[in-house]
Amino acid sequence: MMTTNAVEVDVESARRIAVRAQYLDGSASDVLATVRRLGFLQLDPIAAVAPPQQLVLWSRLGNHDRGELDRLLWDERLLFEWNAFVWPIESLPIIRGLIRRERTSSRYAHERWRRDFIAENRSFRRYVLRELEQRGPLLS
Repeated sequence: MMTTNAVEVDVESARRIAVRAQYLDGSASDVLATVRRLGFLQLDPIAAVAPPQQLVLWSRLGNHDRGELDRLLWDERLLFEWNAFVWPIESLPIIRGLIRRERTSSRYAHERWRRDFIAENRSFRRYVLRELEQRGPLLS
């Protein structure tokens, strides 16, 4: 028999917990720790004020070295990009599983389209893989 000791949390405490959990309380120390805490960081090329990934980091870190995200992605490789999100490298095994599942399942039209496109454009696929092999990771 399992027992739980439920604790009631008042609204103000719940707000403080939520703000702290999202690093919106000023406790964030660096980009890597922030991405790890959040789980991922969405990328978006549209930048009305700044790219969303920089706005999210700025809202948690304030003034910070904006080049740190690029260094963590491309030099140190402690973060990686997939599907318009930046993920901590520790998430790579999970993401690889998602990629494998996408390749084999065809529940959604966009997944079938992607699989069919790759099959129909084998030479383009070989070209992209050759570029990656010769030049290393490239921007989307």
